[in-house]
Amino acid sequence: MRRILLAAAVYAGMGGLGVFWASASGRSPIALDAPWWPMSPVLAASTSIGLGVALALAVILATRVLVRRTRWARELHLGFRDALGQLSGAEIAFFALSSGIAEELFFRGAMQPSWGLWPTALVFGVLHVPPTRRFLPWTLTAGVMGLALGALYAATGSLAGPIAAHVLINYENLHFIEGYDPSAAPRPRKPTPPALVHERLRAGTGEAPRS
Repeated sequence: MRRILLAAAVYAGMGGLGVFWASASGRSPIALDAPWWPMSPVLAASTSIGLGVALALAVILATRVLVRRTRWARELHLGFRDALGQLSGAEIAFFALSSGIAEELFFRGAMQPSWGLWPTALVFGVLHVPPTRRFLPWTLTAGVMGLALGALYAATGSLAGPIAAHVLINYENLHFIEGYDPSAAPRPRKPTPPALVHERLRAGTGEAPRS
């Protein structure tokens, strides 16, 4: 409960600051005045959500493949398991929703229109500060995701897609962190040579065994 209350305070403050920043600048915190692809508000929102869900599914799939096949992603996954401990389904849903909404309101809704796409993505990555070098890939991947989410917002002009993508990625990946332990996964068995070759190697000669 203490962890949830702390996160609620932090994300409420971040989201509120984003709304205040955008409003003080005379802009909407959820829509751009001049997106790359001008379209009606309804079409912009639906396009943004569709692209956001597609982006989220690609990231979720890539995460699972990388964790199972690369050392750096596996170490990052294990680091998050150690840092987060056990999370309930309600905690995962809360963290995914609160972080996804608040961070998008602040970074994409307020900061990006004021500072630009690339500086915002850089700040988004840098603020995901790793406590140890083990988490350094987290900073790098956060910067890439900040660029992708920012481009989605700039293209459609709707914050609905970035929020949907951010929440879905956090929700599924937190479940993956909680439910999958790479250290407990069975290691692939080494292929064994055919019986005849195995017997020759054990005998230390190249002669075939006599019948």
